[in-house]
Amino acid sequence: MMLNEGKAFNFNLKEINMTHNDIKKGMRVQLTSIPMISNAPRTATIMDNMKGITRMVHIDEKNGYFADMGSVYVNEIEYVLYDNDMPEPVDVSETHQKKLDTLQTIHWG
Repeated sequence: MMLNEGKAFNFNLKEINMTHNDIKKGMRVQLTSIPMISNAPRTATIMDNMKGITRMVHIDEKNGYFADMGSVYVNEIEYVLYDNDMPEPVDVSETHQKKLDTLQTIHWG
């Protein structure tokens, strides 16, 4: 709490991470690994500006993965990578996580 000219202000400081809807076309991202191929994470470039639970990506030919283009679920996007490969965590919104949980239940029981 801070005092300013007799008035009390309460600041709730909360770390705000980027969400998947903030990711734009051309941004570099780090994706989850595919253990049967490699334990190293995949890196990719976002190819669309869509909102929702899937994004189009171009996977880099790196860490044992072949170059590929396709859709990924947003919960597979772990970090946005900036020019210096400094990662920024990406959060999935509560609404989209519920949709992903429903899909997982339908597919895997």
